[in-house]
Amino acid sequence: FVFVKSEYKIIKVKFEDILFCEGMKDYTQIHLRGKTDPILTLSNLKSFGFKLPPEEFIRVHRSFIISLTQIDSIARNEIYIGKNIIPIGDSFKEDFYQIIDWNS
Repeated sequence: FVFVKSEYKIIKVKFEDILFCEGMKDYTQIHLRGKTDPILTLSNLKSFGFKLPPEEFIRVHRSFIISLTQIDSIARNEIYIGKNIIPIGDSFKEDFYQIIDWNS
């Protein structure tokens, strides 16, 4: 788990509940399983990514870090997690597909 500051609160977030993280300049939206609203924290995606375990999470786009365990399907250059469609960036494509191959 990781503790996240959001809206004057410190929230405990379990890694297994994280679907994906979306970067928005100096903020990161953390999308959680079973919650409609994401948690917004004042931390950029790069620095927040260092808090996540690298064996469970991978950066797939300039604006997205995803949980490998939450992937439903992959089609063309898109990852489907629930009803969310996450693009795969060109510079992250090779590393992502290499991890997919190892787990296939």
